[in-house]
Amino acid sequence: MTRAVLRKDLVALWTSPIPFVVGALFNLVLTNLYVSELEARQQALIQPLFPLAGFLLLALTPLVTMRSFSEEAKAGTLDLLLAVPVPPLPVVVGKWLAAWLTVAAVAAPSAVFAALLYRWGSPDGGPVITGFLGLLLLVGAVSGLGVLASTLTSSQPVAAMITLFTGLLLWFAHVGSESVTTGGVLLHLSISERLRSFASGVIDVSDVVFFAVLPVGALVVAATVVASRRFR
Repeated sequence: MTRAVLRKDLVALWTSPIPFVVGALFNLVLTNLYVSELEARQQALIQPLFPLAGFLLLALTPLVTMRSFSEEAKAGTLDLLLAVPVPPLPVVVGKWLAAWLTVAAVAAPSAVFAALLYRWGSPDGGPVITGFLGLLLLVGAVSGLGVLASTLTSSQPVAAMITLFTGLLLWFAHVGSESVTTGGVLLHLSISERLRSFASGVIDVSDVVFFAVLPVGALVVAATVVASRRFR
């Protein structure tokens, strides 16, 4: 069932203008910001690419995930899908994989920057590999949040806004953490700080676990929401 939903959603996504618009916005803005960053630093570094790309993906991924369940709920086709006697979790996972793969594909051209650095210089390969791994995990986590938001409403803009603001809260969770008693907890919830570790060439097990647990938890809750809808 997961494979069938994945195939169906990939076809629906790539026959719409969404991936192409998201890809064009992401790569154009990232190119401008990254080149400006290199000019300001007067040094060819790959590390500044990843926080820039991560923040842009945080803003653009909701445009892909917002249609996961919201569109079908509004069109009435979700009830037909739920009529199939299968657990809701495979359906949720299939839609999440479709969104994750789509966003990863539209962000893939950013690897050209790494190729150019290797062509004209000799950057350390560690931060390049771990940085892109961090971006991939970040996209998976935000896609999970987006799918969950899409199960909560039949409005695509509302689903996108829920995902965006949840992502922003997690991105800036570390800001001002030293001034509050819960600073340690907030720091651990900051996805920007965890992405920074990947960009520096470090793979911390706690960072990998965090980026794995976040989408898994979101998908389990999303499956519960879908199951309650079927029950009603």
